[in-house]
Amino acid sequence: MRTVVSLVVCALSALLSISCAPEDPFDPDTASTADAILYGTRDRGTHPAVLALALPGGGLCTGSLVGPKLVLTARHCVSDVVSSIDCSSSAPQIIRDLDPRAITLLAGDDARTATVLARGVRSIVPRSRRLCNADVALLVLDREVRAITPLRVDFAPRIGTGDPVTLVGFGARGASARSPYGVRYRRASVRIAEWGASEFVTGPVACSGDSGGPAIDPRTGAIVGVHSRGTDPCNSAFAIGTWTRSHIARALFDSAASAR
Repeated sequence: MRTVVSLVVCALSALLSISCAPEDPFDPDTASTADAILYGTRDRGTHPAVLALALPGGGLCTGSLVGPKLVLTARHCVSDVVSSIDCSSSAPQIIRDLDPRAITLLAGDDARTATVLARGVRSIVPRSRRLCNADVALLVLDREVRAITPLRVDFAPRIGTGDPVTLVGFGARGASARSPYGVRYRRASVRIAEWGASEFVTGPVACSGDSGGPAIDPRTGAIVGVHSRGTDPCNSAFAIGTWTRSHIARALFDSAASAR
């Protein structure tokens, strides 16, 4: 499989809008009751290292604490990107990188009531100006987070098509008080539909706010992928989710280590 997106998603671009920009501020008048980890359950502290990222302009993403001062997330969560992603095109998809100091790391199951843990000071991103096959980033924090045990990242997972993963993210859950925006949800035993060299595909599982969230191997508890993008609407019967494989982030970790 040359690229998951060009074969699966961009072939449908005439019918589907593929969104990859940081999520817009929550509008309770238009929020869908299904915009989150679909068919998931409240995480309730099961994955404390999966945290909400408050973005400049009111957007929200998900990130994973992978070191005392490091958060793994999606590249499009720390950058301004084009509104539609066409992986068959060679055009740049990154407009500019955001000021990392404007990104805030939040702790808690509900982003609306979460406490500020830290703020960004630097983002480490791939050299590519494209998101396809490279939608990962590290956010370096302004302080160490010692109260939460970081998640491990598996750069060579023994996993593939048909294997289960656990997905965690802060997505919209509608406008009611019982299903607010930015609540941490999880869904276990989601099967990988297609496994590629740099990305893998699942069915409809993640929506707005879940970008940057981890796919976790339930056997090891380690991160094997980062949520990149999906079809719109995300809860369509024909929707898919695309995840950047964890080994793509290895060079970013090497850069973070060499900068210490």
